[in-house]
Amino acid sequence: MRKILFALVFVAACSFSAHAQFGKIKVDKVASAVSKGVKSFTLTDAELKGYADQSTKWEDEHNHLCKTTDEYENTKAYAARLENIVANIPADLVKEYNLDIKAYHVTDVNAFARPNGSIRIFTPLMDLMTDEQILGVIGHEIGHVVNKDSKDAYVAALRMSALKEAAGAVGGDKVQALTDSQLGDLTEALGNAQFSQKQENGADDYGYEFLKKCGKDPSSMAGALGVLLKLQEEAGSPENSKFNKLFSSHPDLKKRIERLNKK
Repeated sequence: MRKILFALVFVAACSFSAHAQFGKIKVDKVASAVSKGVKSFTLTDAELKGYADQSTKWEDEHNHLCKTTDEYENTKAYAARLENIVANIPADLVKEYNLDIKAYHVTDVNAFARPNGSIRIFTPLMDLMTDEQILGVIGHEIGHVVNKDSKDAYVAALRMSALKEAAGAVGGDKVQALTDSQLGDLTEALGNAQFSQKQENGADDYGYEFLKKCGKDPSSMAGALGVLLKLQEEAGSPENSKFNKLFSSHPDLKKRIERLNKK
């Protein structure tokens, strides 16, 4: 019963599977607009990290964050497994990007990265993939951080939510403390981000090279996408499936797999 409750809280608060309020955020277009000199909304890296830290804390509090100290054996097992997978990542990379990689025990099949280095893997995704494939997914998400896609998505979410007046209003590198309602709105906008094909290809390439750096088989990156493709095919039409958000945020899986296999 508690598991169901956590899942319902997640779906109600974050709505990763369906987002009607904000519409789709095309991250690459927003980034282009910002680069062309939109002066009404700018944030320093320190301010961005401050807001990302707030929203990450909010998300962790509103989802079942798996810990090795959990009283439930299944969530303890997820946490322990992920710790073993993360142990393969070079320490200098973890330090450089302030990586904080944990698992959410929720109902959706997905993963995401925030610009502050926080990466969250959903346990249903872990159920479907091998350890090396999960490591590939983590590498893909790190790629979004390294390539600043996650930063662009975060700026887009702030602009699309009702927070653009609040964000940056304090001045300097200080950030305004956001209310629970504001953080909920921001999380919903973040869950609605949709990366472009170019951004996804870049993250795939990073994940491929990342697996090699970790001493693992780089073909596991294509294998991870293959798991998603199989899920898509089994679900039928993406537009009518409960995995619609997952598939729309991972465009053209077949072409992405073909690109990686050519490597």
